Amino acid sequence: MSYYFSEMLSVIMPAFNEEKAIFNSIQATVQVLDGCDYEIIVVDDGSSDRTPLEAQRAASQNPRVSVVSYPGNKGKGYALRHGFDHCSGEFVAFLDADLDLHPRQLQTLCRIMQETGADVVIGSKRHPESCLDYPWHRKIISLVYFWFVRALFGLDVHDTQTGIKLFRRPVLADAFPRTEIVGYAYDLELLVAATRFGYRIAEAPVQLSFQRGSLGGISLRSILAMCWDTLRIVYRASFWKWLDPALVTKFWMLAFVVGLVVASFGTASMLTFLPVPEWMSEIAYYVTLKFLPRVWRNLLLIGGGVTVTAAALIQLNKSILRAFARPDRGDLVGIKRKRQNE
Repeated sequence: MSYYFSEMLSVIMPAFNEEKAIFNSIQATVQVLDGCDYEIIVVDDGSSDRTPLEAQRAASQNPRVSVVSYPGNKGKGYALRHGFDHCSGEFVAFLDADLDLHPRQLQTLCRIMQETGADVVIGSKRHPESCLDYPWHRKIISLVYFWFVRALFGLDVHDTQTGIKLFRRPVLADAFPRTEIVGYAYDLELLVAATRFGYRIAEAPVQLSFQRGSLGGISLRSILAMCWDTLRIVYRASFWKWLDPALVTKFWMLAFVVGLVVASFGTASMLTFLPVPEWMSEIAYYVTLKFLPRVWRNLLLIGGGVTVTAAALIQLNKSILRAFARPDRGDLVGIKRKRQNE
């Protein structure tokens, strides 16, 4: 039974130095999509090997396959945006070119989208029905990153990084202009943008057969770069940047923070001269860590204050933007999204 849509499905396949796999990957995808209206857009991300030649060999055998290229390796996120500019389907799928994820799984994503009515369906390694042949160190990295993302964004998905995803076209039309990350964290920024617009995301099980050796292609440098990109997304997806309040609003927000800091210094100075009961003094002695050397006490108090402030800002940011994304909120500053009744 086929679960493909009557409208065209565009499959965007980014490829960088995949000369050994790209031809077979395209052929496998063609076989899986046989019988439906489809196109395959292979994006050569500045490969230095025979990837574009192998992709063109596959394209010469099927007019539904096209290859687009540009000079230089610019990252997977850039490749997907470039591929989206060249596709025309009402539904758009992302699929890695290495065959770690077999293209037959596209049908599962299409089925789940039809059954749930979701706007986005993503493959998830953490889905209970997923079947993984996956290095243990990659599992640890994936788990740590999941909790990192959950803490920062409150994103209600368990895996943002698996290389197979399905979108309704309007999702990408809205989300891509609000993204700029081109490296490993592009998936995260795209999904965060989709949720900011109020689109619904569902997860699908995957079968993953990992075919790379060593650390699975992720170096310490790549991990650090991904963490840095994630922090950039925190800023770009914050109410300060995403909602883009007027300058006067930003001024009063900053004035509020400065006022709190100044008032806290003044209050602390005043309290040092006020007589307090002995039992309160004893509590203050321990709460303010006066039993520690001055240097350690000040460092711990500052660190604790900064940590609490950062945690409060993160939770406040998630709460505000979750409220703005609700379809019953109407049009709000800078927000354009699909409503439930459309």
